[in-house]
Amino acid sequence: MKILVFVAHSFRELLVKATLIVLAAISTIILGGVALAFSTEEGTLLILGKPFTPSGATQTPESILRFVEGMLVSGLFTGVILFGILATAGAMVDILERGVAELYLSKPISRWELLSGRFLGAVAVIFTNILYFIGGLWIIIGLKTGVWNSALLLSAFNMTFMFACVYSIVTFLAVLSRNVAIPVLGGFLYVFIVAGILSAREMTLYPLSDNPVYRGSVDFFYYLLP
Repeated sequence: MKILVFVAHSFRELLVKATLIVLAAISTIILGGVALAFSTEEGTLLILGKPFTPSGATQTPESILRFVEGMLVSGLFTGVILFGILATAGAMVDILERGVAELYLSKPISRWELLSGRFLGAVAVIFTNILYFIGGLWIIIGLKTGVWNSALLLSAFNMTFMFACVYSIVTFLAVLSRNVAIPVLGGFLYVFIVAGILSAREMTLYPLSDNPVYRGSVDFFYYLLP
């Protein structure tokens, strides 16, 4: 119960700092652009009035629509990672400053409850924005095309889980350094370099050695890290 109270407190604090408002404003602008750009004519998907037929996609309205949805969701996830880390890394560092942490810990709350509440509060802010964007996208595309893709809605939970995994690394670095720059840079470094190398380990790391212990270690870190 104490964790839930602190989650709500962290959520309100980030709202006051306009984190959620800025994210919602960006999402609203994108959703408005999607609503204006999308249309259909005789079963053909039109973007800015022109038929959209991506190369390599099965030429059916549903497959093309799923391709476009995937592009939008992929772009959103990249934006969420970038802005989400920037917007919430400072929130974790703030409670670790001298005097602030002592103030919280003087109340009947433990250290793990303090960190967990702060962590879940930041994730809740990001989840709210993801759900707003994905839900709005689902409604707009459904009304425009008549295709209601439930998988698009479920992607909001997958994206939130992936952000929470990355944010756990940011939280770990924030606790170690108590500096905003290090967790932000560490989060970006992991997302754009380390994660990419590990995900393509069979092409990037496996060729370095045939040793089973080495490859086992690579696999260990692949499954350990988000």
